[in-house]
Amino acid sequence: MTFSPRERLEAGLAAEERACRYLEAEGFSIVERNHRSRTGEIDIVARKEGLLLFAEVRFRGDVAFGSPEDTVNLKKRLRVVTAARHYLADAALSVSWDEARFDVIVIEGTGEDATLRHYPAAFDAKGKVL
Repeated sequence: MTFSPRERLEAGLAAEERACRYLEAEGFSIVERNHRSRTGEIDIVARKEGLLLFAEVRFRGDVAFGSPEDTVNLKKRLRVVTAARHYLADAALSVSWDEARFDVIVIEGTGEDATLRHYPAAFDAKGKVL
């Protein structure tokens, strides 16, 4: 299945929206979406009690070119970690947290048949897969 650039953007936004609904159902509150810094972007910042969650959302409508998990390589993980550090430096006075975690949420497929997989603590602050 091939997507036009517009369809790809819409599908990506829909995947992020679904990931937000999933996290909210799990008891998280969404703090921010698409936080951008000069070093990268964090798709979702969420909070549950003292846990601050940085979630990377990956979408694939078709797995012919690999699974969504395959796209979260070391370079991507390090960009998320760096963006999270910038986020924490900027938000240090306005957001309280005891623990921070990097999760990956993947959405595979489209429509009602799309599958969501959540990988809590998928990598650490050094970008190492856990």
